[in-house]
Amino acid sequence: MPSRSPGAIESFRRRVSESMLRTGTELAIDQREMEARMAAADNRNTAFSSAHGAVAMARWADSAVLWLAWRIHPRSFTPHP
Repeated sequence: MPSRSPGAIESFRRRVSESMLRTGTELAIDQREMEARMAAADNRNTAFSSAHGAVAMARWADSAVLWLAWRIHPRSFTPHP
């Protein structure tokens, strides 16, 4: 099996992590906007109950994506100026 250089693995981890951070952040923003619209509507029928459950699940999934993105990001990460 060919060995991989630490730099190549770090580069791959950084690219994947940055992509996940970007996607997770965009999804979290969309989810927060949806929650605000649903709160403004404040309708108590069954469809809204199901929608609230879906939004709660989306919040959990967004958090998991962001957590994983930070976990796989190389430890030598420094913010860009």
